[in-house]
Amino acid sequence: MKASASKLELLERCPAAGALSAAWFESTPDQIAGTGRHRFMQRAAELGRDAALVEIPADAPWRAQCEALVLDDVPAGDYELAYAYDTATDTARFLGPWLDRAYDVSATEVSGTADLVCPPTAERPRWLVVDFKGDDDVAPATVNLQVGFYALAVARLYGVDEIDVAIGYLRHGGGIRWDRATLGDFDIEAVASRVRDVASRIATARAALTAGAGLDYAVGMHCRWCSSLTFCPANTATARAWIAGDAPSTDALAKLSDEDAGRAWALSKALEEQVERVRAVLRERALVRGLPLPDGERLVPVETATRTLVFARAEAALRARFGDQVDAFIERSLTNEAVTKLAKQLAAGKGQKKALDGLWSELEGAGAVKRGAFVQLRVKKPKGGAAPVDAQDGES
Repeated sequence: MKASASKLELLERCPAAGALSAAWFESTPDQIAGTGRHRFMQRAAELGRDAALVEIPADAPWRAQCEALVLDDVPAGDYELAYAYDTATDTARFLGPWLDRAYDVSATEVSGTADLVCPPTAERPRWLVVDFKGDDDVAPATVNLQVGFYALAVARLYGVDEIDVAIGYLRHGGGIRWDRATLGDFDIEAVASRVRDVASRIATARAALTAGAGLDYAVGMHCRWCSSLTFCPANTATARAWIAGDAPSTDALAKLSDEDAGRAWALSKALEEQVERVRAVLRERALVRGLPLPDGERLVPVETATRTLVFARAEAALRARFGDQVDAFIERSLTNEAVTKLAKQLAAGKGQKKALDGLWSELEGAGAVKRGAFVQLRVKKPKGGAAPVDAQDGES
């Protein structure tokens, strides 16, 4: 697996993964959605929000989140800019915009694509690099190696020693939670040292593998995002054992200590990812000629036609035939973000939060708000240590 910005923290934990082959898979739905959101944000800055929304297919899974996104505090800049950092010469070069990860780099270069790069302004005298994520926390901006890599590349390219960095968590409700930091000269040098160290440890692992020596694979939650997962001896051995029927029973799992149960959880998530990747490969094969199944049945490709309504035209055509009866069949909705936007009309600046709270109280008083809750499992970073590698938005 080649080192890239989004894989640096994974490879820092497990440099042996860099010695393994990487399986090619089509972009995951999350990666496609991430790129779609970035394109929308750029086009919204260029054309306006409404025009940018028109460009998103009506059935795109990320359309609803784009409709809800609040872009007021997203700085102006350029999206999807690719860079390469040469670990041998400590220099960087700009590769181009929107390369879709098709990097042309040398053996000593590490590449990556920054979600957003913003030049200095009168209000912000430093360059700013932004990495957008989903809801799951990653390492803080002060020590995040991915966003630090982008800062390093920009610093070397433009000869500056201070870079602003930010991680923007794109919430499904439309808000953006920001984690911001400024990396000074010592911080940027620390990033360069970490990147060079990762590259060196990968080279050592590759040499050891070529010589036939065993490698030390670090198994954990980060395995879910490893493109070498299907070639990893540490994971494939366990997967084969579980497929063969040697998976631990529920009684055995109940007797595990909390520490062992936690390791089993991490392993199960890695195996889950491995199974999904295997299914993706087999699906592509089945789409070509089908596959025989063990019970005598056959997995065959079946094409199903789908229809998506163009709302404005469909409403007009149906209303012409059925009149006001159509109103009973039109689904209308209001998002929390719509309430936030309306509340901005009631007050300016710091008074907006009070106005928003008041509007929500008014809606609750009118019985217009339903409250609920759900429980989800999320990975929380350890105190005083590096955060776990978690969900990536966009880059692979």
